[in-house]
Amino acid sequence: MTQSQIEQEFINANIDGINELKKVYKTLARKLHPDVGGSTELFKILNTVYNDILENGIKFSQDSEFDLEIEKIISQILHYENIIILVIGNWIWLQGNTKPIKDNLKEIGFKWASKKKQWYYGEMKGRSPKQKSMNDIKSKYGCQTVRTKIREKISN
Repeated sequence: MTQSQIEQEFINANIDGINELKKVYKTLARKLHPDVGGSTELFKILNTVYNDILENGIKFSQDSEFDLEIEKIISQILHYENIIILVIGNWIWLQGNTKPIKDNLKEIGFKWASKKKQWYYGEMKGRSPKQKSMNDIKSKYGCQTVRTKIREKISN
């Protein structure tokens, strides 16, 4: 097994979070560990690939530019208070108290989804005649919450 084959195992797996990543790692470790018939060199390569994915995420060659764009957009909105940032597929959705920052969101490139009452960033490639709920969209594309912390005023 080569490094590219090990990387391909991670890419082929449907990894939605750290737990799925660990499962793939453990499966490969059972095959490549020197105590079970693998080699020290292959196990070192597995650990290098795993640590790289933990630090940088899986980079798909055709999506790497958009991944950087998503990170850039999130860094521009992360400092706003009272919002929840969701990454669903190739879109960023904002929930919470967004009214005070709506002009800033428009400047960045967010659009208002009037039926969902949320802001989104991303390209809509086609219009579906049937509206999909946020739960349908999340189940189809997967969802990662970037920030859920909503600051509350402390009353004495």
